[in-house]
Amino acid sequence: MSTFSLRIATPVRDVFSGTVDYVSLTAPDGRVGFMRGALPRVAVLCEGVIEVTIGEEKISFYASDGIYSITAGGMTVVTTDCYDMAEQNDDGAVLNDGRQFEYAKARIASKLIKMKGKDLSE
Repeated sequence: MSTFSLRIATPVRDVFSGTVDYVSLTAPDGRVGFMRGALPRVAVLCEGVIEVTIGEEKISFYASDGIYSITAGGMTVVTTDCYDMAEQNDDGAVLNDGRQFEYAKARIASKLIKMKGKDLSE
């Protein structure tokens, strides 16, 4: 299988950067997968799991909403927050340096913005 470059980033850090065989992520219409040679595009990333295949190894990341682009140089995913799912403990809590708190705040802010203007009197 041919490889291509993948970069997953948030506004504050690079989550992953490397050469991969396959990427699967969540788009508005459902799960989509990409291999080397995919047509160039810029599209919406929906909250969910990004699965990365490198040879026989599979890595999973959990990402919030964002965008992704594919160019001749590879694929770039930019999201509000993202973490390696291997960083979780048995309870599903993320073992990181406070990022889950920042992610929770960002999700709440996003939901409030989406609610703004909706009629909540029903």
